[in-house]
Amino acid sequence: MNQNRNYWLDIAKGIAIILMVAGHTSIPGVVSHFIYAFHMPLFFIASGLVSNYEKDSLVDYIKHKSYTLLLPFVCYSAIVSFLMYSIEELDVIQLLKRGWGGYALWFIPVLFMTSVLVRIIFLVKKRYVRRFIMLCFFLIGYSLRHYEISLPWSLSVVPYASFLIMLGEELANYKKRIETDMHYWDILLLAIVTAVISQFWQLDLAWNQITPIIPLTLGALSGTLMIFRLSVWIENKTKFVSTVLQRVGRETYVVLAFSQVAIMCINHLFTFNPLLKYGILVIALILLKYLKDGINQLVRIKIL
Repeated sequence: MNQNRNYWLDIAKGIAIILMVAGHTSIPGVVSHFIYAFHMPLFFIASGLVSNYEKDSLVDYIKHKSYTLLLPFVCYSAIVSFLMYSIEELDVIQLLKRGWGGYALWFIPVLFMTSVLVRIIFLVKKRYVRRFIMLCFFLIGYSLRHYEISLPWSLSVVPYASFLIMLGEELANYKKRIETDMHYWDILLLAIVTAVISQFWQLDLAWNQITPIIPLTLGALSGTLMIFRLSVWIENKTKFVSTVLQRVGRETYVVLAFSQVAIMCINHLFTFNPLLKYGILVIALILLKYLKDGINQLVRIKIL
């Protein structure tokens, strides 16, 4: 067992990616709004929480992110594009011009760009200067939304996502408090705050729908902390659930890339009741996980 790994963070990612899949189904709006309030911000915040910007040089950092994010993104995008085109659900020209839009793969190039941008910011050693830049990202993100400036490939969200990553880095100073054993009331309180905010305003990072920015940011933070605290509790109290969610959390890329297109293909080919349909989805994603591992071993490089 890797003593340096944050297993509760794997659990948090597992919960968030399951909620992402649920959020793209025909669940009631009140639940969908609650999920959208934090499920994608959580991944940006988590990235900042665990990143060590002093470990590697800027060049090595970019190489690492290119290898772990962009290479699989190109491969997954090609596969997903082929599947969507085969069921007549894809306009290739629009994809090249605008990017993935509302499909979950929008997240990867944005995560890559924000991660590299934040790494560049961390060349500045003075924390107060970095915090000022973090505030600038916040304001730029707001301005892009306020003036309805929409950029292709979801690039409009890059400033706000950079703010979220830097917010996660700030939270790293309080990681021990997050990991401290807790009472149930704090999880409940964070859930209530997130639920109330999500019913008045809706967050959707894929389209940079981040206004009103202060309550939505508060909802994103409270929802993320809720999942973090719940994940710590699960790790400490329920071994079986903990193990399952950790495994899901380590395969978020596969779930993110293929869950939507898998459902589209199932709907195109078969007529099932929802329970059976999502049971098939789970089986398909598990098979894809092992197929991915097999291909990586075969080519002796992690291309997926």
